[in-house]
Amino acid sequence: MYLDQDFHVFDDPTLPGRLGKIQAQIDPKFLETVADLQETFAQLAVPIYDHVSQHRRRTKNPPTDTWVAFSTSKRGYKMLPHIEIGFWDDRFFIWLAVLQEAKNRQALLSGLKEDLVLQLPAGFACGGDHTDKNSGVPLNRETYQALMATQANRHAEWQVGRNFLRGSDFFTGSPAEQARVIRATVQALLPVYDQLIRV
Repeated sequence: MYLDQDFHVFDDPTLPGRLGKIQAQIDPKFLETVADLQETFAQLAVPIYDHVSQHRRRTKNPPTDTWVAFSTSKRGYKMLPHIEIGFWDDRFFIWLAVLQEAKNRQALLSGLKEDLVLQLPAGFACGGDHTDKNSGVPLNRETYQALMATQANRHAEWQVGRNFLRGSDFFTGSPAEQARVIRATVQALLPVYDQLIRV
């Protein structure tokens, strides 16, 4: 599945070169993950649709990250709470995100039970900027309350999830073990995601 060598797609400095490598090397793996997570997402009361990033709006600068997003809409995901799985040049991430574009973002998040988020397993993080790979900090009551305090800002964002840094054990395990870790991470996020999409 996902290997340390997958990060080399970001070594290509050109837009067509990097896009070509992402499409050839990483997107097929995203589709395997999509298939593997179908049973996990089937636990939710509504259908979940996958959206592999196409980077269509890019005309000059190559993408600094790439992902597959899962949402309750066939048409898109940015305006909805969604789960995003993807790569930066130094990490693999799994985030449950509510972006600034999300409809009724403040109302959605204010209705979310804090203790539901804080019962996520050790090793999870929270962050407030999906465009900054370093925005995640270890999830605890203090960091989560600080994140929630920013949500009144118009451009605020909200993320909870996990990062697997390049070179970590995640990339040396068997494909089955790696798939199990991804499933377990998404499974842990499902109760929070379920509450966000039920509002």
